[in-house]
Amino acid sequence: MGGNPIQFDYTLVATVISFLLLVWLLSAKAWGPLMKMMEERRSHIESMLAQAENERQQAEQIKREYQEEMRKARREAQEVIAKAIKVGEASANEILAASHEESEKIKKSALVEIERERDRAIAEVKAQVADLSVLVAEKIIRQKLDMQGQGQLIDQFIQEVGEMQ
Repeated sequence: MGGNPIQFDYTLVATVISFLLLVWLLSAKAWGPLMKMMEERRSHIESMLAQAENERQQAEQIKREYQEEMRKARREAQEVIAKAIKVGEASANEILAASHEESEKIKKSALVEIERERDRAIAEVKAQVADLSVLVAEKIIRQKLDMQGQGQLIDQFIQEVGEMQ
């Protein structure tokens, strides 16, 4: 290496030309497909993000619909329970009214039967009193008693009637 300080180095020129040729070759052949691939990748990521956002919104909508259906189902269940309670209360009231009515019928029937038995007992007592009156009259006629004897006989008759009741 000797001599000339201003010597031109051709390897440097060859390196620069090689570099420029490589840049041109890459931009012509590789840069376009590489950029196209990067653009496709960016578009794919954007579409995936948009799809994810769309699915999230759909999931939110489904969640809101589900919650609304749950509220509706709870309301309907409460309405069914309320109706069942009303029906139960109405049935209980009907049963109570029917049993009250039946007890009134039984009570009236018993009162009628008691009245009938009382009337029959009174009729029997009257018949017995009539029979006893006839017997007393017979005794009076047979004995031809005086006034004092008749009083005793009447007292005896009243006592016998009192024992019969």
